[in-house]
Amino acid sequence: MFYCDVLVPGPWWHGLTYSVESPAAIGARVVVPLGRGERIGFVRRMDEHPPEKETSFTLRAVKSVIDEISLFPPALWDLFEWGGGAFLCGAGELLRLGTPSSLLSSADPVLLPQPLDAREVPRKEERFFYSCDLKERWRIYLELLEHDGPFLVLFPEQSLAGAFWKYLPENLKETSILWPPQGGKKLLSAWIAARRNTPQGIIGGPGAVFAPLQRIETIIVDEESSGAYRSYKKPLINARTLAGKRARLENAMLMLSGRVPSSRIYLRGKPKSSERPPREKLRFVDLRDAFSATSQGVADGLPLTNTLFSETQLCLDSGKTALWLLDRKGYAGEIACEDCGNAARCPQCGTAMAWEEKYSRLRCPGCASIRPLPEVCPMCRGHLLIGKRPGLEALFPVAQSIAYGKQPAVFLEEYKSAGKAALRSLSERLSSGGIVVGTRAALALCDIVSTGFIGWIDVDADVRSIAYQAKFTVFSMVWESLWRGDDHAERVVLLQSRRPGTGWQKGIARGWGSFWSHELQERKELGLPPFSYLLEIKAPTLRHKAEMISRMEEHNLYPMDPGDPPLHFWVTVRSVSVLHEILAPFFSIGCSRDGFPEVTVWID
Repeated sequence: MFYCDVLVPGPWWHGLTYSVESPAAIGARVVVPLGRGERIGFVRRMDEHPPEKETSFTLRAVKSVIDEISLFPPALWDLFEWGGGAFLCGAGELLRLGTPSSLLSSADPVLLPQPLDAREVPRKEERFFYSCDLKERWRIYLELLEHDGPFLVLFPEQSLAGAFWKYLPENLKETSILWPPQGGKKLLSAWIAARRNTPQGIIGGPGAVFAPLQRIETIIVDEESSGAYRSYKKPLINARTLAGKRARLENAMLMLSGRVPSSRIYLRGKPKSSERPPREKLRFVDLRDAFSATSQGVADGLPLTNTLFSETQLCLDSGKTALWLLDRKGYAGEIACEDCGNAARCPQCGTAMAWEEKYSRLRCPGCASIRPLPEVCPMCRGHLLIGKRPGLEALFPVAQSIAYGKQPAVFLEEYKSAGKAALRSLSERLSSGGIVVGTRAALALCDIVSTGFIGWIDVDADVRSIAYQAKFTVFSMVWESLWRGDDHAERVVLLQSRRPGTGWQKGIARGWGSFWSHELQERKELGLPPFSYLLEIKAPTLRHKAEMISRMEEHNLYPMDPGDPPLHFWVTVRSVSVLHEILAPFFSIGCSRDGFPEVTVWID
């Protein structure tokens, strides 16, 4: 009799011990009993001896062994283990994310070659390349890919991955795979092909970091500072960081690239750039000189300036598209009571909920939960509820009035889940110009339509966020709007601000080197990333929150409890590993009934 430690995809950090009649390969799938049912898991360890810990129950036996060999190459298996610890989510959660769902639901074996042994080769160098010229970056990538062996190229958006794949010469295109962005048969087919080492390389979005190529010589991460590499659903990971670790495990060459570096890369690699936007194409306007466009039921007005209207009109007259950007969805950013002043908050995460007039409902911008529009204040039962901070739905009628019906005014939220056919239709609709109202996601339109003007309606809105990285988030968005698309040289970008051209906005005119030198000085004084790790923890209950904070204080850590949302708290650490021992008891399978904490690790 043998004993195996099995990782069952789920939120618990530890493996589950079962007995098995004969040894199974590490990384092979097995069917095991769990609770009243059965699950598919992965063999983590094998042992001839039973667990040392005395138990008062009989170990359950593995039902069946599905695979004769590991489902994953050695480096990828090590990546799952490392990533589960680095992001405090457990290797089982990463296995669930990085394995096609059909392989976790079907016990049918898959014919795969034996995983190649780990190579003893010298570790290759790490490179950095930052340029606002997209095609220049692509040319550098091709030089690497044509001279090295198997490769992995990651992009923050699937549309960019597809465009680069089309850019490849035929010899590379024939031997590479464009990684599918979603699950299903296409993903399974691509996964099996990669595991069999059929393609030479993989090109795709953040999810392609788990492509099971046997060996990799080159890993390229384009736009490495993009927030799109960070997942917004459990497990909360950063694909850019996983790509960097995979390069080290593979002893592969790693290139980190983009328009602007992340804080950690700027601090470590010291990249430089002399690129500056033309002064005549960058406009700063003081919102104190704006007039306020009112919306029914909303206390605040939309700040609109004469420069916004005049530049939009010039853009329309030239037959190009104007983008009006406001990172605030819905009719209003929140709905509050006039009597007590409290905003309607999400019962799940405590975030102020946005008012969607079109659907007569509230939507949480944090967890996307939906609630009916309240008739009375949930706090004091007052009847006078009013919107605050007008959003995109309130802005759209203004754009319609400017277009006069001669050219289209488009509300991009209506194309939120549009496919290729709908995007082609949108491109044709804007072929003679128009106005598009949307969030930062609208910047992707610069790749498919001629964009002559981009107006940031309230560029200070996101900077007022309490998030430590708020200034970089806004800086990177504005920087992208200056350079994205083939016709960026003729584009005018307008920033409507209450402090135009000051603070972080100086970096827009002077370049990202100037921005990071000032920003990192502030973060160092406050002990924020990249000089530490910042963890946001959401406890399943208030009792669990108190227990976790108490354990951290015993280890000389000092959590920050904002009190709102009630289940959230923050802690900074020099190394994430110090929290493993503290948090491990809260991620035991025995905690399934109460629920598990959610941990977000902010790296840079």
